[in-house]
Amino acid sequence: MKQLDRQDGDVFDQMQKMMEELQNKGMGFANELTQSTPIDIREEDGQIIVSADMPGVEKEEINVKADEDKVEISAESSAEVKEENEKYFRKERRSRKFRRTVPWPRSIDPDTVTAEYEDGVLEVSAEAEEDSGMNVEVE
Repeated sequence: MKQLDRQDGDVFDQMQKMMEELQNKGMGFANELTQSTPIDIREEDGQIIVSADMPGVEKEEINVKADEDKVEISAESSAEVKEENEKYFRKERRSRKFRRTVPWPRSIDPDTVTAEYEDGVLEVSAEAEEDSGMNVEVE
């Protein structure tokens, strides 16, 4: 941890700088932790549908695993941008890897799970099973 130096200017300025550094590092850390794909879950006509925004990912880079309890969506993508001009040269690499596991909100039939990817949106759907619970009379 950085120590405050009373001879190096105003202590309050030093504290302010330290707080700003901590916030900047914290924001980067928070972005790393939350770098997962946003999802929506809805039910339509007896289907449970999980929609995931995955812009910039190719269909071949997406993996979907599903069972009666949950669906796991993962992807790994990489790209390279290279630009040359008489005044500058730029080369950038980008790599993303993420995984998200989502529990189904209700029981589903695992044999009916399907996945479609179009325009940067993945939709995983499955037929919801009828509630098989029985009514219990309260005495």
